[in-house]
Amino acid sequence: MTASSQTRVAPRSEIRILHVDDEPDFARMVAGNLEREDDRFTVEWTTDSEEVAEIVATEAVDCVLSDYAMPELTGLDVFDEVRTVDPELPFILFTDTGSETIASEAISAGVSDYVIKKRVKNQYELLATKITTHVERRRAEAVANRTQRQLRELAENTHDVLWIFSADWTELEYINSRYEEMFDQSVQTLYQDPAAFLRATHPDDVDDLEGAMKRVSEGNPQEIEYRIEGDTTRWVESHAEPIRDETGSVVRVAGFTHDITERKQRELELRSKNEQLERFASIVSHDLRNPLSVADGYLELAREEADSDHLETVARALDRMETLISELLVLAREGQEVTDTKPVSLDKLVLSSWNNIDQKNASLQAETNVRIQADEIRLGQVFENLFRNAIEHGGDDVTISVGLLEDESGFYVENDGDPIPDDKKDQIFETGFTTNEQGTGFGLAIIKRIVNAHGWRIGVTDSDLGGARFEITGTDLIVQTNAADRN
Repeated sequence: MTASSQTRVAPRSEIRILHVDDEPDFARMVAGNLEREDDRFTVEWTTDSEEVAEIVATEAVDCVLSDYAMPELTGLDVFDEVRTVDPELPFILFTDTGSETIASEAISAGVSDYVIKKRVKNQYELLATKITTHVERRRAEAVANRTQRQLRELAENTHDVLWIFSADWTELEYINSRYEEMFDQSVQTLYQDPAAFLRATHPDDVDDLEGAMKRVSEGNPQEIEYRIEGDTTRWVESHAEPIRDETGSVVRVAGFTHDITERKQRELELRSKNEQLERFASIVSHDLRNPLSVADGYLELAREEADSDHLETVARALDRMETLISELLVLAREGQEVTDTKPVSLDKLVLSSWNNIDQKNASLQAETNVRIQADEIRLGQVFENLFRNAIEHGGDDVTISVGLLEDESGFYVENDGDPIPDDKKDQIFETGFTTNEQGTGFGLAIIKRIVNAHGWRIGVTDSDLGGARFEITGTDLIVQTNAADRN
């Protein structure tokens, strides 16, 4: 079928027939009889054989029914002209010429069918059946071709390698052209030698890959990461599924392979960053705490020998240094990306975090009957630091409220203390920034690092209660809990 003729195909509920015959009375009779045989039929007829090609080119025609012997052109001449317009259009010779020579010539030319005119009425039932069969076959082929073309376009416009092998991996049944770029081998090479991709695999990964291939052939879906060697080394990930027949036997394996090089590079960079943070934390813990312990020990000796207000000042300074060191350790470690999460009951976590701090005379109101996907320990630190911050800046008797945002995109922690000055809101999450002379300036910085490590966002605004309101958003995995989760 040509591209232009595809747009003229009639709806499936209708079959449009063009009947060509030099006898107008006979053409009208055939049209009436066919339309009575099948209410889907619409029959247009013409006595001008020379206009048939133009009608096919400009109108939606599903089948041409043509006489053979006509004054201007024979039925086969009409057939040749129709084929120049639409090479796949069903064409049936309906003729009173029962010549074996003509029938043979018609079949050799590729005519869809050959029906001899008879004087009995039931010939129209046969003719209608033949027309319907050829039209529906053509439509089915058109749908199949369109589906195949769409699948081919989909396969060739993906960044992944799509493939199908026989169950024992000895025969390649399909692979798209993306393979050539990813594996630096031609598709033809792989068709000739279905194991050729193993030669492109890093030697250290071949055994693992072959093990995965064996397991999927045994019926077990597999996911495996491995390296491909070429001009550069690439990391790829393959997903393989066994395809079974009606007896349950594995007859093929199908799957896809995609490039994960960038992801692997990010993982390596993250691992390097985390190692640097751990080294920093170790230096802080060892190199600073050791001399601090020495100073604290000598302070105790000095207290035994003398009683002086100056020694109390030294003690407070050492306590503050210990606090600074502890919070520096937390700050270093909390910048690490969160990779181990689980559903956490927010109700329980808020309560346990509240019980972990010195509450003084503050009070807590919480409505957080949800579960959230998070690192429980690190999210607990967020609540503890927000609670301490509220008490530190809002007073010992501050009231703190925790609840869900109206759009359920996250949660908030607010208090009825003093609001944060507008000119300070952009600075409060900076490391070392504080408005309290006794503060370290690390508490809110730690909170932001933990929130960002989860992939969330934190912002601050004024609370309706008069104090500060912290909103944490982007927690899309919040789901309602049931009664059992609250017990």
